[in-house]
Amino acid sequence: MTIKKTKLLQNTSSFAFDFINLTKAVTTFFSNLVRTRIFNSDAKRGPLFISWLCTYRCNADCLFCNASEMNKLHPETLSLERSLEIAHQIGRAKTWVVGFTGGEVLLWPYLFDVIHVLKQYGVNVYIITNGMLLKQNVEKIIDAKVDAVVVSIDSLDPQEHDYNRRRKGLYDFLIEGIKYLKEKRKGEKPLIKSMSIFSRRSYLNIEETITQLLKIVDVASIQPIVSDYVNSPHGIKKEEITSFFPEVEEESAIKNALGRLIKKFSFFNNFYFKNIPTYWFHPERLLKIKCWAPFLRLLIMPDGNVVHCAANSKYSSVGNLKDMTLMEVWNGPEIKRHREELRRGENNCICWSQDVSFNAFLYSLSLMNRLPVFKKHFR
Repeated sequence: MTIKKTKLLQNTSSFAFDFINLTKAVTTFFSNLVRTRIFNSDAKRGPLFISWLCTYRCNADCLFCNASEMNKLHPETLSLERSLEIAHQIGRAKTWVVGFTGGEVLLWPYLFDVIHVLKQYGVNVYIITNGMLLKQNVEKIIDAKVDAVVVSIDSLDPQEHDYNRRRKGLYDFLIEGIKYLKEKRKGEKPLIKSMSIFSRRSYLNIEETITQLLKIVDVASIQPIVSDYVNSPHGIKKEEITSFFPEVEEESAIKNALGRLIKKFSFFNNFYFKNIPTYWFHPERLLKIKCWAPFLRLLIMPDGNVVHCAANSKYSSVGNLKDMTLMEVWNGPEIKRHREELRRGENNCICWSQDVSFNAFLYSLSLMNRLPVFKKHFR
């Protein structure tokens, strides 16, 4: 249990939590799977994970991100009052983890008001930031009892990092912010985690990058470059960022680089990280992996629209929290229709970003792959 729990946390946000919190998570997990995956009936509890994409506004312009285009499609239209009510609904629904991402979350004016509400219910909270505004928000982060801060760091070369993010000086700002947060926090909370894009540009140096990052942060992780995600900032067309995607002849070198990383750092030794090359070069081999998203997870957009899938265009909004409650969306007819397709294995898609890496984690568990009730296709 400890080993598998550690792997799950490395793939999400590496929280430190107590027995009561873990019990709540396990109860929500199995309650949802029984009611939604097996019977496709109403859930008594809300989603285990929620990604709240609170804003698509950003003070960077990353080469591999289309947040500016997403901001046109999903502008911030949730009021403070409504955002706080949604936070109460999330807490009452027994959600385990809420991650705030964007865009740059520290530009959202309601962020800390909403987090304060979530913490009243014991919800684990993490934020993902590019670090530009980190230092000036450290006191607010600590006061709100944020559990983890995830900072995007692509390279230890300031010029390379700033080039990828198209924001001069960003590297220096984020390093200064991390140091200040470590100085001001009490103990190891919030946990500080770095997230690096694993790509054609970075794989040769990835072992050294992680080695050096672990001198700066508590946890260091990687995420493969992805593209064409319709409900996510990862929506840049592959042909627009070809320099980040490896060529076919680089497959062996990438496997070797990843192998060295796994050998040096055991926390990368799991199904998700091992199969990054498979996702890039042979994605059809991963279609056997079931999608668990609509049974465990929701994404809230800045305009209140809710989706469960970041990648597949056929799975659009399942409701809007401006005029529906969280549980009305979670038990609504549209998400049940999506669940039925996935129960039958008709989605025929695969995604490999870290925010949905629990698909890979669950696939690696014997329980989910051997019990007939979870393997059965409802045809």
